[in-house]
Amino acid sequence: MGYFDEDYFHGRKGSNYSDYGNIDPKKKFRNIISFIRKRKISGRFLDAGCAFGLLVSEMKSHFGEVHGFDVSDYAIGKAKTRNSGVDLRVINLDDPLPYLDESFDCITALDILEHTESFDENVGKLTDKLKSGGYMIVSTPLDAWPRKLFGFLDKDETHISVPKEEDLRDMADKNKLRIVKEEKFAALPMHGRLPFVPASIELYMQKD
Repeated sequence: MGYFDEDYFHGRKGSNYSDYGNIDPKKKFRNIISFIRKRKISGRFLDAGCAFGLLVSEMKSHFGEVHGFDVSDYAIGKAKTRNSGVDLRVINLDDPLPYLDESFDCITALDILEHTESFDENVGKLTDKLKSGGYMIVSTPLDAWPRKLFGFLDKDETHISVPKEEDLRDMADKNKLRIVKEEKFAALPMHGRLPFVPASIELYMQKD
């Protein structure tokens, strides 16, 4: 999709990034890395919306097989330069996914679902690819009071499917995803988080 080009990832047009390439993945994804390490999750991993493949790079030491996809040709090109031998593809999550059902032990969908046409439908689509007992980690902005007060700070016009918290919980129940951990927060500079403020949420879920 042409909108998610070099200008988007480097803050030169409507996005919330200043320069995605300067992100430190160990800091940005430290909670996810810690969760996967503590739970000793292994096997096959998929990062939906992998962008430059920063999380993919961190997951290579935890999983025997690592996959990632993004809607952006530019982002996947950057991801391939740092992840040789990894299956990285240009895929729109709103389209059918070319992976076998129940084939992944862990799927992450971090700040991608709110960009899609149907948050609900695409959670189901990803859940289909997850093995029973596998883990899905989702992060998204929330349609809650911080957004009503400070939504003008969100410069990303592609945030077209921002969910309410209760809708997220309904989606988890419908897809037989049991929430094992959750974090609400407001994002701060340098990958910091102001905890308990429901501007965004990160859900760690296990498929029954």
